[in-house]
Amino acid sequence: MTFLDCDVTEAVRIAKDAAGGKDVVVFSADIGRQLLERGLLDEIDLHVVPVLLGEGTRLYENPGGTPIRLDLLDSDDPTATVDVRYRPRR
Repeated sequence: MTFLDCDVTEAVRIAKDAAGGKDVVVFSADIGRQLLERGLLDEIDLHVVPVLLGEGTRLYENPGGTPIRLDLLDSDDPTATVDVRYRPRR
């Protein structure tokens, strides 16, 4: 395991060099948000779990900021909306 103490842009460069052409995966919402803001993410996997958490790190929080548009992968329409409906468990 390697720990880095540098800017996320430099960390991505180091990780990509170490990966040798393979994927670099990020499992941190905070680091993911920083990479998203810098345009350094190629894809985002969103896993919807039917639980509303009262606290935690948001993937993307930028009040008043510019929206980041996403293209849906594995679809004929990359701009399609995915609708998910849940009912609170009683």
